[in-house]
Amino acid sequence: MSIPTRSRIIEEMAASPPDRAAVLEDIRTLTVTQAPLLESVERTLADGYACALAIEAQRLRLQRQLEEAAGALGETSGTQVISVVAGLAQGVAQADVELAELRAALAGLADRARAMRAA
Repeated sequence: MSIPTRSRIIEEMAASPPDRAAVLEDIRTLTVTQAPLLESVERTLADGYACALAIEAQRLRLQRQLEEAAGALGETSGTQVISVVAGLAQGVAQADVELAELRAALAGLADRARAMRAA
């Protein structure tokens, strides 16, 4: 049996990541719930980390495409290439925003999980 490589695992996870909005809602709910089940907190953390990995993978793909498109600016001219570069840059920026929001929410929930385990 072969062991999947890290990139293959990430690609498989990215193919069907949990919905970011749903994960954020679950995180927010669990952070304000008086006594959530540790199992629910841990499952939501796992979903959140999987979602973050998927966003990071998408961001890397966009970044590579952006670099390729930017490299083509010197070879060709035209508004179409500039439009592609602008769209890719916006995609990278949006991924950065989504990752920052998700990571902040995950950090709070991870703190709560640690406190629950210590109790």
